[in-house]
Amino acid sequence: MGEREVNYTFTLIFSVIIAVFGNSFLYGYQIGVVNTPSHIIKDFYNATYYERRGGNWSNIQAYASYRDSLNKSVTDTGNASTTPGPAEKTPADFGADESLLLEKWELELLWSSTVAAFVLFGMVGAFLALKVADTVGRKRGMVVITFIMFIAAILGGITVIAKSPECLILSRVLVGLHSGLNITLAPLYLAEISPKKIRGAIGTCHQLAITLGILSSQILGLTEMLGTVELWPLLFAFNAIPSLVCVLVLPFCPESPRWLLIAKNMEDDSRQAMQKLRGYDNVEDEIDEMRMEAKKSGNAKNFTLKELLTTPDLRMPTLIACAGQVSQQWSGINAVMSYSAFIFAQANVSAAYIPYVIVGTGSVNVTVAIIVIPLMEKLGRRPLLLSSISIMAVSFVLMTIFLQLQFDFSLRDSHSTFAIVCIVLMLLYIVGFTLGLGPIPFTIVTEIFRQESRAAAMSLSVACNWICNFILTWTFPFLRDGLQAYTYLLFVAILVAALIFFSFYVPETKNKTFDEIACSIAPGRGARGKSLAIHEDHSLMGTTKV
Repeated sequence: MGEREVNYTFTLIFSVIIAVFGNSFLYGYQIGVVNTPSHIIKDFYNATYYERRGGNWSNIQAYASYRDSLNKSVTDTGNASTTPGPAEKTPADFGADESLLLEKWELELLWSSTVAAFVLFGMVGAFLALKVADTVGRKRGMVVITFIMFIAAILGGITVIAKSPECLILSRVLVGLHSGLNITLAPLYLAEISPKKIRGAIGTCHQLAITLGILSSQILGLTEMLGTVELWPLLFAFNAIPSLVCVLVLPFCPESPRWLLIAKNMEDDSRQAMQKLRGYDNVEDEIDEMRMEAKKSGNAKNFTLKELLTTPDLRMPTLIACAGQVSQQWSGINAVMSYSAFIFAQANVSAAYIPYVIVGTGSVNVTVAIIVIPLMEKLGRRPLLLSSISIMAVSFVLMTIFLQLQFDFSLRDSHSTFAIVCIVLMLLYIVGFTLGLGPIPFTIVTEIFRQESRAAAMSLSVACNWICNFILTWTFPFLRDGLQAYTYLLFVAILVAALIFFSFYVPETKNKTFDEIACSIAPGRGARGKSLAIHEDHSLMGTTKV
């Protein structure tokens, strides 16, 4: 049977939308939700502990208002008056005791715990995702884990009412756990329900949903929306909405046909799911392809992480999968965002407008993610990945030069011009990231493994992503303070190394079956030979559980 044109059925499109909205979108939302209201949350932490220590926070607020009015008066008069005024009031005059406030290190520890909890438990979720994906299934796994997000939404929403920073920290623990699970399950599901001709495009919807989640958190965090002292807990309660949609609607979408046939040997159920997704009854070409893959898998059980790491012919695919996630996290995307406020300030952007400029940057990110969807099938994964890394590396080299010029006071008249150039380079870098290194590591790891090892590979590679994120979260402030603008050169070195590695070892996966891709990475005896060899030795399987 010749290859058919892709049939964009309602079931396929609907399944993709619901899967990414209830999972990938939520992951992106968690990345950005704490950034804009961070100063409000820190004030809440301070107020809560001040009152726990016996103080009255309204007294501190009264003294702060007095200091603000005093400073405004001095600014307005320009210190021109020589007439002595009344004696300046002290905190004690307002009944305030500043010794009860959190020390700087205490506040930073609380805030660091809030931020790090998300990343740390994201690692835990990534490792647990293997068991969920292989035991419960891709679709059902995404449904089952929604209860975690409901609990997180409740805890985040009641933080102020309960006067408990611990509620918010625990909420971040749970959203981290959910995110580690969902960004493993969602790409697996998308890859396994997609026709091979548009597998890359559908896989890119995962990254698009992430960028939409980040943008949504930036918009909702504005002071005109929920970024206020009274409403900020609703930012965290919002997690319940996509979760509710997922738990109510996703059960009506088909399960992964590949998981049903190859992992569970449920051929009739697999055929029915495939017919719904493709919109026609004769799906025997894809069923035959899955049967062939199942035959090569023999009676092998799903791989554990240990088996994935110790199987010789899976070492190169595993290395590619992990290298993609490591290079994505250590590409410097967090460094760009960290310096963004400084760059905007140097370009004479008022501090009051910086949150809106950041929203504009997020909009650019979303726009490029939309453009990438058709490009993924027209140009292929490999050209997009290599060009993406090249754009990012060049942007960083130029940004290092112009940021360094910002510190040259002999050129201070040109500082605003240099800052504008840096903004352009920053946007170019973000375009480069979204073009390839953002979506492709998630897409390619679902394509270069056969069914029995795919979930383990996805779990391991996503765990690498979280581990690198965790390391960078804790070390970047020190790197930034020590190296300043030269921090970018570290990321340039990583990008160049990634470019060289991917140039030699990453195959083009466009319009190929999973089995063809696996064979292309290890030709000859490689992937196919080892697959058969392993499955003949049943003693190697199922002995270790990770």
